[in-house]
Amino acid sequence: GTRSPARDLSWTMLRSDDVDKGAKRTEHENRFDRQLRLWGGHGQKLLESTHICALGSGPAVAETLKNLVLPNIGKVTIVDDVKVTEEDNGNNFFVAEGDIGKPRGAVVMANLLEMNPWDEKKNFGVQGFHINKNPDKMVADAVEEFGKYNIVVASGVTDDSVLKLSSYCYKNNITFVLLRVSGLIGYVRWTKREHCIAEAHPDAVDITDIRIYPDQLKHFPELEAYIKEFDFKQLRNDKRKHGHIPWPVIVHTQLQEWVQKKGAIPKNFKERSEFKTQIRESALKFFSEQNFQEAVKMAHKACMKPELEFEAQQCLDDPKAQNITADTEPFWVIMHALNAFKKEEGKGWLPVNATIPDMTSMPEHYVKLQKIFKARERRDLDAVRKHVKAALKSVGKPEDAIADDEIDRVAKHVRTCAVIRTSSLEQAYDAKKADPEEINEIFEEWEEPVEYDEEDGPPPFKPKNIYWYFAMRAAERFRAAHGRYPGTPNNCDVEADTKTLVEIQKKMFEEYKIRAKVEEGVLGEIVRFGAKEIHNTAAMIGGVASQLCLKLCINQFSPFDNTFVFNGIHSTSNVYKL
Repeated sequence: GTRSPARDLSWTMLRSDDVDKGAKRTEHENRFDRQLRLWGGHGQKLLESTHICALGSGPAVAETLKNLVLPNIGKVTIVDDVKVTEEDNGNNFFVAEGDIGKPRGAVVMANLLEMNPWDEKKNFGVQGFHINKNPDKMVADAVEEFGKYNIVVASGVTDDSVLKLSSYCYKNNITFVLLRVSGLIGYVRWTKREHCIAEAHPDAVDITDIRIYPDQLKHFPELEAYIKEFDFKQLRNDKRKHGHIPWPVIVHTQLQEWVQKKGAIPKNFKERSEFKTQIRESALKFFSEQNFQEAVKMAHKACMKPELEFEAQQCLDDPKAQNITADTEPFWVIMHALNAFKKEEGKGWLPVNATIPDMTSMPEHYVKLQKIFKARERRDLDAVRKHVKAALKSVGKPEDAIADDEIDRVAKHVRTCAVIRTSSLEQAYDAKKADPEEINEIFEEWEEPVEYDEEDGPPPFKPKNIYWYFAMRAAERFRAAHGRYPGTPNNCDVEADTKTLVEIQKKMFEEYKIRAKVEEGVLGEIVRFGAKEIHNTAAMIGGVASQLCLKLCINQFSPFDNTFVFNGIHSTSNVYKL
């Protein structure tokens, strides 16, 4: 949920038909046109009512914020008290030579806002703030100050601060994102007690529900009547019309013939294959009739009961969707209403979705089919709204507490909804609470061996990326014990630091019961990196972190769960659930 009040945005996403009619577009719509087409007006509204706070202003944070300022995030706050140094000038695009000695947070913020400043007249742009305090001190003294933000991003802070701040955020269901960069290695780790995704936009999932499975069709009389309008005997006399019968009509008609002969719908692979052959044989010329080819491809839709994706079914079955209270979030109230709809009006099925697939058909047949689905969807969504209002009333809340638009959106996309509950950092950083078997599984996962020529000597050093993650965790323990990172300052004893870091890592592996051997070469590299944030690694980590933050603001698309590790040495990356 957003904590800062949403701005008064009277615009909504223009549909293509509005554009065709020459509707007047605002400057806001013109500027953000591409992203509005991606996540819609409602997504943009959520983004523009988000307040993000960043601890630190190094290159990883600057790159993360840059990618959020450009699409018009609402407000940005940077907490940092360091001054710009010559080193910053070498790895941070948002400081210049003339800024040396000035507060880095203020300089980075000023340069970020140049790209999209707040414009009072136009009522859009980004508002930026700088708090000139030490991030670790602010976490130690006033952690509750972070309660007003929607997302907190931290980089460069100590592990003690990370644990305290992430624990506070987790308790209050605020998104916490940790960025760590060391040389050519970096990782992003995020936590949130619960994140609900209303629209996942999956690439490979067929979310259309054409309703020709017999048990669905008998509760959809309008579609049944439409199918009966097609007279196959008559249509066989007209090649063109026969080649344009919509495939759902072909499949259902052939299924009825099958049931008359066999007494029941095809139940197994063998019977489904025979059913497809029957459809193929009913064509005039199968190889020239695309609609019959589509019917064969889609025959399973009439024989197999449509199943929900695992993640979506999990949302409907979640205890939060079963028992609601006055504090239940809107997403779960709508899930509760969908369950009630399924039980009553839906007769065991979810609301009809008006999205139907493309198919070979006469335009008038396709348009008519579309209208039937749209009319039924409207009717079903009205019923869901009534269930939402009844649920809100039952817990003493106003019936209009959830906007109709939001109800419709979640109900329409229920087939792709999901919920992510990440583990807390408290859990991950405490070896007693972590699951040693899951961690060992990651270490022992098979990876393709590196190709190399034996004549060139031994194989290249390429340990799994999980070793780099734990090495960076060990470097943080080193910093906690010695007040500096291993390999810093430049005149330190590199060998001694490496030895100490190896010992820390061994102890860490013992605590987590990790069976793998400590890779001393990895720890040697971490010491050699000296915790320096190389700009290209920081830009990569910033890109991943900003995309994550964007997905979490707009409640669309699926974020990774929960740790992304990037290895710039071999240009590889992994996502781990830790």
